[in-house]
Amino acid sequence: MKIQNKKVDIAFNYLDPVTYVPGHAAGDASHKDCSLGVIVNTKTNGTVGVLYCKERTVQQTSPEDLVWG
Repeated sequence: MKIQNKKVDIAFNYLDPVTYVPGHAAGDASHKDCSLGVIVNTKTNGTVGVLYCKERTVQQTSPEDLVWG
């Protein structure tokens, strides 16, 4: 799986920061509905486990909805 064409490897990317960008934000990572988090796992179904800072919950997220940082 990849985020912005960079392969995600949990051994190297554990706790790396990511931003969830919802579809209605049209790719704008500064949109008010975006959420900051860190990578905590990957699943065989192709999702990335993200611990979201504001919500303090882990959500399995599609890598297409994530950007680095």
